[in-house]
Amino acid sequence: MPFSARSKRRWQIAVPLLVLALSACASVTSPYSTQRDKTAKGAGIGAAAGAAAAILDGKREADDILAGAAIGAVVGGGIGAYMDAQEEKFARIPGTTTERVGPDTLLVRFDSDVLFEVDSAVLCSTCRDSLEESAWVLNQYPKTAVVVQGHTDSTGTEEHNQELSERRAGAVRNFLVGRGVDAHRIATVGYGEGSPVASNDTPNGRRLNRRVDLMLRAKAR
Repeated sequence: MPFSARSKRRWQIAVPLLVLALSACASVTSPYSTQRDKTAKGAGIGAAAGAAAAILDGKREADDILAGAAIGAVVGGGIGAYMDAQEEKFARIPGTTTERVGPDTLLVRFDSDVLFEVDSAVLCSTCRDSLEESAWVLNQYPKTAVVVQGHTDSTGTEEHNQELSERRAGAVRNFLVGRGVDAHRIATVGYGEGSPVASNDTPNGRRLNRRVDLMLRAKAR
């Protein structure tokens, strides 16, 4: 599933709302705060809002897959154990970090520096073991919908970064499908530079923002 106008509209709506909410939470500050403090807080709010909105959007995309594809449901309270087992296996894969963002949802994060060369959407040869293992895990748990989310830092134009993030998400999807993961389980979304998890003002922040996430979600019956 390509990056659609529908998901793009949802993204454009979600980010301003989250920024507004987070800004309100941060509005009670010391009168002695410096401009540098305010700038740092503003960058933090923007990163938090972008990351949170991407999670919400990923859940919606996964729900669309679960509603439309022939993916079975997990029995009742077993959904937590089903996701726990996947989290444990993904946590062992080099170059990944995992985060539970709900009892039925797991976020698996790949540093794009591990998967791609700078400004490239061609998977590097050294990353294939990690993706091979990821495909193996996904094939063991066929009741999970997968949303591949591509992200960039703010270097370059917005248009270029948007296109690059889409191509990177597509490259990961194609690799997983080529290793046996059902194509109907997987959607792709490119967020460009719009979903930072850190400030783009530092080299380390930009490195963290160059990433590909797998949003994994199951449904109970």
